[in-house]
Amino acid sequence: MKRHGLTRRITVTAVAAAALALAACATQRDIQPQARLTAPDSLGRLPDANAGDWKVSERYWEAFGDAQLDALVQEALASAPSLALADTRIRRAAALTDAAGSALWPQVSLDYATTAQRYTEHGMVSPTYAGTTRTSNSLLLNAGIELDVWGKYRRALQGAQAQHEAAGLEARAARVALAAAVTRAYLEFDRQQRQLALLDRVMTLRAEAERLQGLRVQAGLDTEIDRNLQQLGIAQLRGERAQLEERIALQRNALAALAGQGPERGARLAAPALRAELDARLPSQLPSDLLANRPDLQAARLRVEAAGADVDYARAQFYPSVNLSAFLGFSSIGLDMLLDHGSRVYGAGPAIHLPIFEAGRLRAGLAGKTADYDAAVAQYNASLVDALREVCDQARGLEGAARQGERVQEAREAAVRGAALVQTRLGQGLASRIQLISAQLQVLAQERSALDVRAHRLDAAVGLARALGGGIPAGAPVFTDTPPQS
Repeated sequence: MKRHGLTRRITVTAVAAAALALAACATQRDIQPQARLTAPDSLGRLPDANAGDWKVSERYWEAFGDAQLDALVQEALASAPSLALADTRIRRAAALTDAAGSALWPQVSLDYATTAQRYTEHGMVSPTYAGTTRTSNSLLLNAGIELDVWGKYRRALQGAQAQHEAAGLEARAARVALAAAVTRAYLEFDRQQRQLALLDRVMTLRAEAERLQGLRVQAGLDTEIDRNLQQLGIAQLRGERAQLEERIALQRNALAALAGQGPERGARLAAPALRAELDARLPSQLPSDLLANRPDLQAARLRVEAAGADVDYARAQFYPSVNLSAFLGFSSIGLDMLLDHGSRVYGAGPAIHLPIFEAGRLRAGLAGKTADYDAAVAQYNASLVDALREVCDQARGLEGAARQGERVQEAREAAVRGAALVQTRLGQGLASRIQLISAQLQVLAQERSALDVRAHRLDAAVGLARALGGGIPAGAPVFTDTPPQS
């Protein structure tokens, strides 16, 4: 008896060893990720960067002090179609997370089946049923679970959770991009409106110069050619004004579309009322650590984690799986006896699946998940490089606009001094009214340039806020108050 038991154990051990040896045919050899994550610090740091306790102040657009801008941003964040699409991705990711988590729990089902069958008269059938048609009925409560021995379902759940979190961060990135787009479009709308007002002042002075030129022609002091030049300049200004009005109308439509509204919303927009004293400058400190606030980078990093979990899940497929199942219920021939005490059935037992001749399928699946991981890493690395470039571009743009502003201010001050000198000479009878208008036009030309440079600075500041993840560094103000230029 003991010898028989020993022989049985040896046989079972041999069979198990043979099965494991065959399973080893499904090898993972030579299938490894190739890509490596780029460390942010390896790309260098931003100019004049000093690490510290940095925080990002969001809702930067409120610094402009324009209630109409605030309303447009809120409308866009509440009803833009692009954000609705991002929300659907979040819901889908949540559903996938629930599905992945369900694999860790027992699956229970209640099944009822009935089958009408004629039993043969010439087979191994009880004479009671031979040649008759009866119904076979079963009512079973089934339960089963696959033991997560290798942790594949836990990794699948972790990957799904990472995908869910990434979808939420991508939705946040979409909100950041949309708020910046609305703000920048509104700044352009403000610039156009201010340029239109300045252009009207230029046209008024040009019309006055043309009138005075006509009087001088009548008096024989100037030729008709001089007057014609004034008229040509006025005609060109009218054409420029028509183009500017068209751009303003298009900008209204763009703002309405960004807010998720129709053209009527744009038509109702009043002229912007941004704080006139508001300006922008580059902070003296701008750590590259602030890139960690970018939701798109955080989402890309989570996509890498999710892809890594998928690789682990694919690797676990190479190992045996163990299932436990049980059933309890009733089974009978004839419906009238289905719930009888004697119709009870029950059973339980394990099941083991060994991947023996599935090497090609499993290796292909692992290779595909490994390639997906490498793609996620490459996407993250590219996003990191692009994010750093975007921050540096906006910082340099803001710095360059500040230098341009200094030069334009110098030119404007010189034009103002020149106009004052002509005004003095006019009072002394040494200059004409047309010469004064010409000097005043030079001042307006510099004011138009100053307006463009200021708009450029504010736009670069908003671009910097977007590049830093949707906010301005607290403690290093970008938006500042400056005294109005005289």
